[in-house]
Amino acid sequence: MKKKQRNFITTTLRNYPSFPVDHESIEQTIYRSNKLLPQIQVTRRASLPEFYKAQLTFISWKVWILQLLIVAGMGVLLYQFINRPHRDIEVVMLASIAAPLLVITGLQTLTRSLTCHMIEIELSTWRRLEKLTLVRMSLLGIADLIGLIILAILLNAWIEMEIVSLLLYLLVPFNVSCLGSLWLMNRVRNTNCGYYCLAYCGLLIIVQVICSFTPPLSLFLSSATGSWQILLVLSLGGIVYETRGISRNFKSLETAVKIHY
Repeated sequence: MKKKQRNFITTTLRNYPSFPVDHESIEQTIYRSNKLLPQIQVTRRASLPEFYKAQLTFISWKVWILQLLIVAGMGVLLYQFINRPHRDIEVVMLASIAAPLLVITGLQTLTRSLTCHMIEIELSTWRRLEKLTLVRMSLLGIADLIGLIILAILLNAWIEMEIVSLLLYLLVPFNVSCLGSLWLMNRVRNTNCGYYCLAYCGLLIIVQVICSFTPPLSLFLSSATGSWQILLVLSLGGIVYETRGISRNFKSLETAVKIHY
């Protein structure tokens, strides 16, 4: 812009009549806005079901597709083994591999805040970061349990074993996968957290694959049912404990980020 044009615009703006400023009206507007804003926020605050629905759409559709493929693929694989005589234990051991696989599908969603540096973005939401994480964990856990129940129902129709026992043999590996992943998430608070959880679940899968070909038959005797039940209860207690640790860690992390900024 030329100097002559700049001077002309400056002179015009200075000579333009301005309206008188009513400071009292401005203060009243600010006061009323401060009172009205919380009321509007309360009325627009999403209920818990709405919040669950929103988080359901937040989780990538690829996660749900992967879980569906795992259950369907495992069902097809198991169907190939049911025609072989005296292979019930091997079939159950193969079915239990689905547990850590289902856990793996949700790892990226649960560790995204750290691995993708999304904490600042998620802190801008209405709900606290710990509640966001717990809701996502519950949604993924419910989906995993539904998949395992479907597998147990299929196995119950194919082999001679009670569905309660089948659920026990599927839920214990699932709980162990969840417990180890939560333990790592509580103690590895950096971008490599998801990789450590993936490595842990991968190690469980390798052990289960080896055991499926040389199954420890003593673990599946009726006398060992009590041990499986104890493992189920202990792993559930560990999951509850580590979940509370996740809640505390995200509270402290949220506080630290807010203080920093």
